[in-house]
Amino acid sequence: AESLLTFAILWPPCLQMTPLSACNFGPGVTANVSSLTACATALRGQLEADEVRFEADESETNTFYLLFCAALVFLMQAGFALLSAGSVRMRSVKNILLKSVMDACFGGLVWYLIGFGFAYDKSEDGNAFIGGSGHNFALSGADDTTGKKDYGHDAVFFFFQYCFAAAAATITSGAVAERCTLVGYCAYVFAIVGFVYPTVVHWVWDEHGFLSAFNKDAMLTGMVDFAGSGVVHMTGGICAFTGAFIIRPRKGRFGELPEHAFAGQSASLQVLGTFLLWFGWYGFNPGSTLALHNYARDAARAAVTTTLSAATAATTGLLLKRFAPGSCGGSHGVWDLGHTCNSLLGGLVSITAGCTTVEIWASVVIGFIGAFFYHGASCLMRRLKIDDPLDAFAVHGACGLWGCLAVGFFCTCDYSYTESGTACGVFYGGDGLLLATQIVGTIFITLWVGALSAILFSGLMAGGLLRISKEVEDAGLDNSKHGGAAYPDIATAIEEATERITPKRITSATDAAGA
Repeated sequence: AESLLTFAILWPPCLQMTPLSACNFGPGVTANVSSLTACATALRGQLEADEVRFEADESETNTFYLLFCAALVFLMQAGFALLSAGSVRMRSVKNILLKSVMDACFGGLVWYLIGFGFAYDKSEDGNAFIGGSGHNFALSGADDTTGKKDYGHDAVFFFFQYCFAAAAATITSGAVAERCTLVGYCAYVFAIVGFVYPTVVHWVWDEHGFLSAFNKDAMLTGMVDFAGSGVVHMTGGICAFTGAFIIRPRKGRFGELPEHAFAGQSASLQVLGTFLLWFGWYGFNPGSTLALHNYARDAARAAVTTTLSAATAATTGLLLKRFAPGSCGGSHGVWDLGHTCNSLLGGLVSITAGCTTVEIWASVVIGFIGAFFYHGASCLMRRLKIDDPLDAFAVHGACGLWGCLAVGFFCTCDYSYTESGTACGVFYGGDGLLLATQIVGTIFITLWVGALSAILFSGLMAGGLLRISKEVEDAGLDNSKHGGAAYPDIATAIEEATERITPKRITSATDAAGA
């Protein structure tokens, strides 16, 4: 009876999944049992082969997904370039664009040689402060042949993380725009991509890091920063603050020349850059799942929260700038396009840490508050007379801080991923330990990045390698260092118009003085 029951269960799958020759039942009980055994063996072999094939398909699907998301993140470099070019004066367009190119190119070489090795440690007993096992330096231990279900292959993971490193580096270019030397800027790129940023990555994202939510022995609960409000944006934003403070304002920025004299040269490029950055963020946040298999719902939720936070922040920023009193940074009734674009970016930065760990409705609240963080930080920078042409610190530093803190309030128990145990935000019954961890994490990032960037920029400034000379600044970086203006026809027309107008003004002034 037992043999008949086994036969009844295995016979249909055998017919479907194995060759009929493996199940050649003949007359007699002995022959039938023998055939049944052969059928089961063939079935087992087929199942094992299918399992290998399914694992390979899963790995390749995850590889393609991460590769596609990495390409979207890399496209953000074009967004940064357009936004920067539109936000500086016409005399510095070539210079800021070249620095964007160097972020991707020089930064890529530095990340390959040392940055990736300091960020991620492949050894079993890696230390909690910084990577250094040697396996990831120059990809010396990369394995792109073994199938992996988690995030595809080592090579695509390197590429994805490189795009993040380049994004962190390029944030500061806008803060020191129009007065930073190319040599000084490349020294900064080497430092942040090669050491400063990778160390923060190791703390928070590597499984050995002392702040990592993936480390069961992490400090407190481990810091939850899913896609990098703190790791990427706070790091870049703090560098932007120290760089702008140490290099000092552009000539005439506060008081000597009117505000409109420093207006960006192209609102069109600003908007195009903003939209391109927003588009790239759909690789930045959803792609941080690192895999599609088993994480598709997380990726979809990240896309929705990213959208709503950005939309809410932009709308709030537009109204806040329009109706706020002039003493509080209001625009005296003007609908401010630039402020709206930066508020949108601030909303994206704000949701980046918790894009998969908060409820969808919470992303609206996070974006709303993020607009106030951006607005307040922007006003504070002007009050302190720190010249930040792109509001890099306000967008990335201040909103990155809020994004990390927001997780401590809005992280749900269902979406939390800390290895030390389920950690929830205070609005979801948490005991405040996750919020405390987020605060401690932001303090560590601020002190580390602030101290090292201050030492770097101060040393470059003291050595005469950071700020351009007065003569170069008067003539304009493009004319002095890059072979002429980015828009030569427009520059020529302006020069000709100036030559026609200036003598008349001088003559009129002389006649008036004589009278």
